[in-house]
Amino acid sequence: MGIKSAEENKALVLKAFDTLFNKRDYAKAAEFWSENYIQHSAHIAPGRDGLFNLIRSLPDTLRYENAHIIADGDYVMLHGRFAGHGRSRAWIAADIVRMEGGRLAEHWDVLQDEVAKEESKSGLPMFGTSFAEPSHQPAAAPPLTIEQARMIVAPLYDALNEPTKKDVATLLAKATIPDYRSYHTNEDWLTRDQLAEVFKLIGSAVPDLHWTTEDIQTFGDQIVVRGKATGTPQGEFWGAKPTGKSFSTMAIDIFTVKNGKLASAYHVENWMAALEQIGK
Repeated sequence: MGIKSAEENKALVLKAFDTLFNKRDYAKAAEFWSENYIQHSAHIAPGRDGLFNLIRSLPDTLRYENAHIIADGDYVMLHGRFAGHGRSRAWIAADIVRMEGGRLAEHWDVLQDEVAKEESKSGLPMFGTSFAEPSHQPAAAPPLTIEQARMIVAPLYDALNEPTKKDVATLLAKATIPDYRSYHTNEDWLTRDQLAEVFKLIGSAVPDLHWTTEDIQTFGDQIVVRGKATGTPQGEFWGAKPTGKSFSTMAIDIFTVKNGKLASAYHVENWMAALEQIGK
């Protein structure tokens, strides 16, 4: 791909921001961001996936507006506003991106909370020609209560109790958003449909599988669950033949909630302990 002009780079970056932040078209946005994207922001996890996963976790009301954009060689700098992200104030952002091969390859940013006129020592707006309207400073969503968290995760854990007797796909659809991601490592994840198949696979090996919630905590829009999985394998279980013995092991799930449903999860199960128990 040939070297792009400053005007072409500016147009491309604005289109990329609109595609990701406003339209939430992740497949199309992947065409603008390099697979080897380098992230310097203190607020965003590394790589292209770190950015995309952050946007997935934010409310659908998120909007990006641009006030100024300049380009110098491979570098593009933007002055913009991120509003509707679930916090009490919009963010005024200075973003710097480095272009490579016609794609966004590296990013730096500086963020400030947008202030009202009476809070501004300069007396001038931080963005545009006027101070933000109330719509740019939405009230922060109240933190989840423990009872709300229990209700949100209940269908997912219901699907884990004797899965062969349940409509697992329907239960997961009740608990999660359509593009739910279940992470079993920091980078690797399953879709909701793939997760349903895993639940059914475990259930076929452990017909009496039971999953109980031992403790549940909330932190803003996140839910942390300490669970207990028990059962007696009747078929091959993670490569181990059935011995007639049962297991009881621990699991930790960290969920992010979006619009009242689970948007993503990072989970760890102590299957090694379970295999040791059934092998003794």
